[in-house]
Amino acid sequence: MQVLATAGHAAHGKSSLVRALTGMEPKEPGPALTGTAWTRLPSGRRVAFVDVPGDPRSVPAVLAGLAPAPAVLLAVAADEGWRPQSQEHLEAAAALGVRNGVLAITRADVADPKIALRQARDRLAGTALAAAEAVAVSTVTGAGTAELAAALDRLAGRLPVPAPDAPVRLWVDHAFTAGRQSVVTGTLAAGTVRVDDELLLMPAGERVRVRTIGCAGEPRDEIGGVSRVVLTLRDAGRVAPGMALVAPGPDGRRPPAWTCAPASARRPAGSPAG
Repeated sequence: MQVLATAGHAAHGKSSLVRALTGMEPKEPGPALTGTAWTRLPSGRRVAFVDVPGDPRSVPAVLAGLAPAPAVLLAVAADEGWRPQSQEHLEAAAALGVRNGVLAITRADVADPKIALRQARDRLAGTALAAAEAVAVSTVTGAGTAELAAALDRLAGRLPVPAPDAPVRLWVDHAFTAGRQSVVTGTLAAGTVRVDDELLLMPAGERVRVRTIGCAGEPRDEIGGVSRVVLTLRDAGRVAPGMALVAPGPDGRRPPAWTCAPASARRPAGSPAG
């Protein structure tokens, strides 16, 4: 599985794109939370989408959703063009080391997408996403949806796959606690998580134990990155978006600082980029 995060100004059609591509409703309850949906692309590759919120108050969820994602689906509406949060999400992705993506010019049934495309290309010039493939799409008429799926398929085929024995890094973007159990959703950027594994909840470094694992709606005994996962943790205490679960260091304590860097910021030289 590969994971892509949505990005773009509020109400520019990020959730509608994910819905059109997957047939699933990606949003969790609440305007400042990420949502998750998944599908198979034309080649058969599986991809999960982290639907990052557009609410300007949702910075922790935006950062937690973007940080571990190896690529973004950037949405810019044809009738509004480049807007403040388009720029904010682009800058956040750049700061977090996200270097791959596809540009979707949405609402192409409402306005000519060429103007918005020119604006977006000007803003992307000089960034890691300057050469991102662009597709004009309308989720109302369905025009461009197949072309967008094909562009995402090509992108997914270029993304690196982390080693299964890499240190575990899982960024939490949704969590709730009931009694002594916490259920967290996030992107496993690298490594492998197994039932009964002991992980550290950062930044506090509290030890937690994995009780159950879910991925794409199915229970798993283990899961490797890159994947969207749902974990049930025992005695985790308070868990909030922006926290991370990581493998303990060699001495069983807090891992080295580099372990908590986004996976996309630590790719080896020569890794594929889009």
